[in-house]
Amino acid sequence: CKSENAIFITYCKFKDYPSAKLIAQKSKISRSTIYRHHGRPQNIPRDYEEYLLHLYQKKMGKILNKKGIDLKTLFLRTLIYIYSNRKTIKVLFSSGRSEIIKKILKTLKARILIVWNLTGDLDELYCIFENEIIGVIETWSKQGFRANFLDTTLNDIVQLTNTAPKRLAFLIKDKTEAVNFPLHP
Repeated sequence: CKSENAIFITYCKFKDYPSAKLIAQKSKISRSTIYRHHGRPQNIPRDYEEYLLHLYQKKMGKILNKKGIDLKTLFLRTLIYIYSNRKTIKVLFSSGRSEIIKKILKTLKARILIVWNLTGDLDELYCIFENEIIGVIETWSKQGFRANFLDTTLNDIVQLTNTAPKRLAFLIKDKTEAVNFPLHP
């Protein structure tokens, strides 16, 4: 939506939290539109992040339900989505908001876990894997989300995904193990 984009870009141009009146003047959008969409101006970054996530989930929803689509294709589509929204995501990253990538990865989590075909408590393993992927995408962000780094970024993500079960298997906890074996004999 053009008004959402205008509100977000205008909000990000200010160092401090701008008022709805100031955002409205600079973005040429009425204050009532800002309040209707965000409640308060301070909600704009989080709301825009949710807006981007909703668009991503809508696009990926069709693909995720198809059989035969491999993880590499899903990651490629994800990176293309990030690339097409690179300006906004870069602003979110620069303000310390990398949660958008975690939320995007959560959309893919079930498929990733199916491919890994592991049993046990995978929470810690997945959390570390997720942070590795965020690190790769943050590195791409520092490179300006340039298209010529897209293949390298994709290959790094695929490599981390393929090797995670073996590299991080020691983190898988069997819930019965913790109950049966005390820390001190």
